[in-house]
Amino acid sequence: MATISSTTRPQRWQDKLRPGALLRSALARRGSMQAHLGPEWQASLRTIHETREMTAILLTDAAALQIMIAVRAAARLGGAMAEAGVFKGGSARLICEAKGQAPLRLFDVFETQQHASDVAATEVRTYFGTVHGSMSLVERILAPYPNVHFHPGWFPASTIGVPDEQYSFVHLDMDLVSSTNAALDYFLPRMLTGGILIGDDYYDPGVRQCFAEHCGQGGWTVMELPWGQVMVIKHM
Repeated sequence: MATISSTTRPQRWQDKLRPGALLRSALARRGSMQAHLGPEWQASLRTIHETREMTAILLTDAAALQIMIAVRAAARLGGAMAEAGVFKGGSARLICEAKGQAPLRLFDVFETQQHASDVAATEVRTYFGTVHGSMSLVERILAPYPNVHFHPGWFPASTIGVPDEQYSFVHLDMDLVSSTNAALDYFLPRMLTGGILIGDDYYDPGVRQCFAEHCGQGGWTVMELPWGQVMVIKHM
């Protein structure tokens, strides 16, 4: 019969007091966490930081890594991918790094919000001011990647003429409740079984309500992620 010596128990407590454990404890008290990544995901983290040096990414490392994980999983399903709310192309580059040959459709107002005078454009300008992405900048950043398509303009008008495809992965970062609602109306019926949709700004009560109304009737697994995202998986 195996026995535990009296010297083993203290060693366990010594392990807990190692610097890594103290760091984890300190981070936890501040509402943060520390995790060791395997070699494959360390490479993804380097890609995230490399992308930050090229352009803006309005995501934490954890949220950015979650997108890359979901894209890799969804790529096995075939179908197209999409991002609505591209800004300056940071998260789009992360999708491109993981998507393989899948078509990626990018929807954003880009510069169009600065000139249009309709109600939708006015709402965008009121919310975002002069902060917007440049389509030419994003095109340069994504030029090395295959099968990337741009659809500038107010959503959902920007979907006019887009092929009626099925999607394995969609990333929504639209900020506005009206835009999020329109995007869910458009993309959810077009998701493949097993497809993944990630939405940002889930801490916003209006955005949260959009997802509850669209995904609360069954057929979807809805997972709230602790860094302000929601992940939705179609299962029927």
